[in-house]
Amino acid sequence: MSRRIITTFLASIIVAMFFLTSAFLIISNLQKLELVSDKLETNNEVLMNYMEATDIDPIILLRSANKSFRMTLIDERGNVIFDSSGKETFENHLLRKEIVDAFSYGTGSDVRVSESLGIQMVYFANLLPDGRYIRSSMESGSLDLGNQFTKYMAVAFVLVIGLAYFLAQRISNYLVEPINEMTFATERIANGEYTRRVSVRRDAELGKLGINFNNMAARLESTFLENQDKQNRLEAILKSMNSGVFAYDNQDQIIMINPFCKELFGIYGDVIGKNIYDIKELRDLIFMLETEKDAVEVRIEKPIRKDIRIKSAEIYGDRVLRVGTVVVLEDITDLKKLEKMRSQFVANVSHELKTPLTSIKGFSETLKFVKDDETRNKFLDIINDESERLTRLINDILTLSTIEQTKTIKHEEIDVAKETETVYHLLLPKAEAKNITLKLTQTEPIMLYGDRDNYKQLILNLVDNAIKYTKESGEVRILLDKQGNSLKLVIEDTGVGIPEKHVSRIFERFYRVDKARDRAMGGTGLGLAIVKHIVLSMDGTIEVESEVGKGTRFTIFIPIKNDL
Repeated sequence: MSRRIITTFLASIIVAMFFLTSAFLIISNLQKLELVSDKLETNNEVLMNYMEATDIDPIILLRSANKSFRMTLIDERGNVIFDSSGKETFENHLLRKEIVDAFSYGTGSDVRVSESLGIQMVYFANLLPDGRYIRSSMESGSLDLGNQFTKYMAVAFVLVIGLAYFLAQRISNYLVEPINEMTFATERIANGEYTRRVSVRRDAELGKLGINFNNMAARLESTFLENQDKQNRLEAILKSMNSGVFAYDNQDQIIMINPFCKELFGIYGDVIGKNIYDIKELRDLIFMLETEKDAVEVRIEKPIRKDIRIKSAEIYGDRVLRVGTVVVLEDITDLKKLEKMRSQFVANVSHELKTPLTSIKGFSETLKFVKDDETRNKFLDIINDESERLTRLINDILTLSTIEQTKTIKHEEIDVAKETETVYHLLLPKAEAKNITLKLTQTEPIMLYGDRDNYKQLILNLVDNAIKYTKESGEVRILLDKQGNSLKLVIEDTGVGIPEKHVSRIFERFYRVDKARDRAMGGTGLGLAIVKHIVLSMDGTIEVESEVGKGTRFTIFIPIKNDL
């Protein structure tokens, strides 16, 4: 830009000088022509005065005139009588401009190329009293300004060009420097350096331009930081969501996708800017949404089997124009599992409640027609047993529900040895009745903080189950130990054991390994489910090892926490 300004400025100066020089030369030439014309007029007047004073022959007088002038004598008809050029034959001069003017006004002048000599001449003619014309002429080439003038003009031209270049350079730097500074600042801002500013000039126009530029940069920085903050918040929200979200524009280019969505479909790498139909997993979803107006529930098998609910909504920008579509993928796998568990639980509860109620109802109706006391007492015993079984079932359901719904965890001091020993003495008669050896071993005193009733329920359920499924002359062992910063609780028996295929499901509600045997023993199918929920409520873990015919071993680890 600086070169363009300098070139334009110099070109303007050169053109201006050209026109000024041309005008000067033209004016000078006109002035000199006028001066020569005056000389010619003076020469003619001198000759005419001399002719009047001496009555000398005009031809003789013209021959003796100044040799720098070409002298011509023309008769009243326009014929050349005499010409100092030495040429003998001439065309008629009556219509020559200087002759015509002399005929009309007494004098006349003209500047033209001489037809006889072929060079440009200046002519001046006077009308003599006898009707003839005396004419003086001089070559216009003799009006040369001279070498000295040319040198002066050349020097002046060079000086003016040099001065013009210097001024153009200063003006260019003055104008271009702030522009270059703004260009550099603009490049830095475009590269993310939003704090870049330009210096403010004292000049009114440039100073105002600098102030406006800095204000614009400050607003741009503020807008960028605000948008970046919004973008960061949006990204944080999208990353923390347990739902998949992706969006694409009107050209089907992906404009946003959150990590959960990529993880859900096993998508790796950056897919922003790619066509939505180039990604198979997302393309299939779009096809489903095109055929369904409401939310769609589908199951995907890879990379992980998931149930998802799909919803879509259009994105509108300025002027309420559609700019894209956003799709939300909700993982409903756990919800489906809960619905299935709820259905199974309702079915199991209904079944478990129906069985004793059916027995109670049947035997109570039969009692109306029984006369025999022995048979009546037998039926009453069955009704009593079924009532107790129903009571145990309801109590277990209530216990499980209480544990699941309890939000506030108790922080009671639990003397592990004391509470375990209480359960030990409570179940010892039941073990002795089956000739089962019940052992309690503790390596050191251990104190826990938590719900004391839940802990006792935990021990009671496990030990009671162990006694229940251990044959006569068997053994049940309770081991209390401290491992690291955790309580290690082991309940081990020499009972019937659990087949390997059932081990992973024994903590499910109402799940029974042998339904007939479990019901005969009075089990409700909720004992181990209660145990698992208690362990989880205490931030513990439970492990099961079992071998059919040899026994089962439950190992529980519960963190030892300080009283809060």
